Amino acid sequence: MGEVLLCRVCGHENPPDSTGRCSNCWSSLSGSSLAASAEALAVAPRHRLWFLRNRYFLLAVALAMVLVAWWLLDSFNVPTLLFPPPGPTSAISADTAPGTWGLERNTPDNAGYTPDSAPIPEEVKWVYETSGPLLSSAAVAGGHVYLTTEEGHTLALDRETGAVVWEYASGFPSSSTPAVTEDWVIFAVRRGLVVALDRETGAVVWETDIASPIFASPVVAEGTVYIGAGDKKLYALDAATGERRWDFTTKDWILASASYADGVVVVASKDSRVHTVSARTGLRGLYYDAGQGRRIGGGPAIHGDLAIFGSKGGLVYAIDRNAKTYPLGRAIFRAKINLYVWNAISQPVQKGTVWSATVAGDVVHTPAVAGETVFVATTVGRVFALEALTGKQIWTAEVGGNITSAPTIAGNTLLVGTEAGVVAGVDVASGAVVWDFDTGSGQQITASPVVAGDTMYVASHDGKLYAVIASE
Repeated sequence: MGEVLLCRVCGHENPPDSTGRCSNCWSSLSGSSLAASAEALAVAPRHRLWFLRNRYFLLAVALAMVLVAWWLLDSFNVPTLLFPPPGPTSAISADTAPGTWGLERNTPDNAGYTPDSAPIPEEVKWVYETSGPLLSSAAVAGGHVYLTTEEGHTLALDRETGAVVWEYASGFPSSSTPAVTEDWVIFAVRRGLVVALDRETGAVVWETDIASPIFASPVVAEGTVYIGAGDKKLYALDAATGERRWDFTTKDWILASASYADGVVVVASKDSRVHTVSARTGLRGLYYDAGQGRRIGGGPAIHGDLAIFGSKGGLVYAIDRNAKTYPLGRAIFRAKINLYVWNAISQPVQKGTVWSATVAGDVVHTPAVAGETVFVATTVGRVFALEALTGKQIWTAEVGGNITSAPTIAGNTLLVGTEAGVVAGVDVASGAVVWDFDTGSGQQITASPVVAGDTMYVASHDGKLYAVIASE
């Protein structure tokens, strides 16, 4: 009976004079032993079974390593970091000239502030009337007032007379305050179309169809238009062309305007989450959960390194907009919450939390910020002034009616609209209500009153835009 050289790894029968490596698995034959052919027939299957088990184990390990590598690449967004989306092709930003209100909240950080002093409302300079409710604030720049309507029109009105200068008919309603740049007016219609018009003539410059409902107003800063939509995405469009630079996916509709400062975009979605996003790459920095059922009211306002927002239940939050959520960070936090529920650890603090404060009433609108103070309006007719860095309450005021608009600040006066169609003016230092303006319609005001130059502009559910001044 002949002999064979039995591979110690795979059990393959090699010629007895073989040297080097196994002809089957290419393993070294060093240490392999000669065996009779009959013995090899009995031993080889056991070798082969071990080898097969070992091979599948090695394959499983290799597959697991590939999956882990893929997860790490995806979690840290390595492809996007290596190949970032194209940058903006211009430096187009909202108009910030004196006497201008160029965005829904005037500035990209959503502060809702202008240094222009609010006039004591003693005279209605002019009124422009539409046939449907006005849901969004006007924008004011140069000699024009820009307005979108529920009738499907975008208008430029003469700032002095209220006469129509030009009109663009989209055919679709809009609740989007136009963003005014040096040359263009950029706005959205509710069906999902974002449009840029020549600010002097109303001619179309570009149109981008997102094909999803849009309720938010655009923010234009440093060459990019930021706007959220009903498809759960925040879009970054090139301001010069309307081309999509990137989009960022949340888990629910985005109804309020995003805010921007220093290369960071902050956006809130309807599922009570706030996300910080890199303006360059569209990658998320911080993921912050306000809590189940605590719907975030309005969008976030930025103050320095803080993003400040409110929610139902009267909670106001300030988070660090430069904080980062890393892979597994949310899972670890949820595990800590479960341990806290079982009294195993002390209450954990969510990554990015700086402070939170409780006020009376639901906060359903974007806060306003002036100096080192945050101003929050609640649905029950109260305004709260909080220290921006600590959340400590400074004062509270009652305006005599349910508040239905986000607060804005003009000089030393805070402005809010109410359910009864009244604009209340509140002194920012003391909280005293110093005047009010009654539209006389009894229709609620859901668009924030804005001030540009010496005029206050009030858009109301009665379908009228009021230009209000002090007596001369």
